[in-house]
Amino acid sequence: MVLGDKTLKDPRLKRLIPDPDQAARDWHARNQAIQINHMVVVRDSVSKSHPDAVREVYRMLRESKRLAPPPAPGALDMTPIGLEANRRNLEVAIDYVYRQRLIPQRCTVDDLFDDVTRKLDG
Repeated sequence: MVLGDKTLKDPRLKRLIPDPDQAARDWHARNQAIQINHMVVVRDSVSKSHPDAVREVYRMLRESKRLAPPPAPGALDMTPIGLEANRRNLEVAIDYVYRQRLIPQRCTVDDLFDDVTRKLDG
């Protein structure tokens, strides 16, 4: 079972990773990246046919992050938004999936973005 809540109310449940926050900080220190669990993506066809909708969804995501409480002092930002905020995270992910032979060839982060999505940060 995957739980987002910090407390385990059922005594039968045990954490696989005893201190997940510390494990995330340790992994970040080794890789200078965070592990990506979820991402919002858009198909090329949607980006080409509805670029304004893509830009509006991105604007709403940035606004929702702006309105949310910031990470605690010293905590990692686990919700980076945008290409540059995720560049290193994506580089590490690409490297891992390539080394695990889940993709046939290594790609670059920029290969994952088209003109519309690449310019969302700017």
